[in-house]
Amino acid sequence: MIKYTLNRLLAIIPVLLVVAIVIFSIIHLTPGDPATVMLGSEASPERVHELREELGLNLPLPQQFVQWLTGVIRGDLGNSVFLQKPVLDVFISHLGPTFSLAIFAQIIAIAIAIPLGVLAAVKRGTFVDQAIMSIALLGISVPSFLLGLFLILFVSVHLGLLPVAGYQPLSAGLIEHLKYLLLPAFALGFMQSAIITRMTRSSMLDTLTQNFIKTARSKG
Repeated sequence: MIKYTLNRLLAIIPVLLVVAIVIFSIIHLTPGDPATVMLGSEASPERVHELREELGLNLPLPQQFVQWLTGVIRGDLGNSVFLQKPVLDVFISHLGPTFSLAIFAQIIAIAIAIPLGVLAAVKRGTFVDQAIMSIALLGISVPSFLLGLFLILFVSVHLGLLPVAGYQPLSAGLIEHLKYLLLPAFALGFMQSAIITRMTRSSMLDTLTQNFIKTARSKG
């Protein structure tokens, strides 16, 4: 088992190397010069050249790749061009909101999916079952970002019930925290709830055909 695990871990190394090469290539194939973007279109060619030297953009691509990969391995992801902060610091600062959003989205998905999945299985073949499965199909088909836009336009802009954007930490109060999470969490959780609803219905139907269920029904 240990040997198998080590072999699998070693097999990951070339895969990660290929992924790193692809990511690096995509970055360099993107149109535009990072130095020009950082300084603006009105910057002098001399200043652009100086910044390119500071960033190492004038080096050969293989040497740039080695420096970039070494930095990634050390946890140095560079600085954000727009925020002027280390990328790792920006990433860490957004972990809290990301986890809150992911957890709340899963709670919404499970709270919607399990009751609907059980109800659809119990009412198999009826209008209720067809309606729930139609909603589930809609949830799988509609992208989360599109649903999010509709929710913002209707709930936030038209009705003015919830904030359009932003984030409040839990320290600001639970209600205030959830007000900013509700719309994006529902947009993310709706698709998940559609998938879980179909899985719950399928599992429930399989369970209802088991012998112990038939025995229990025969006993009243």
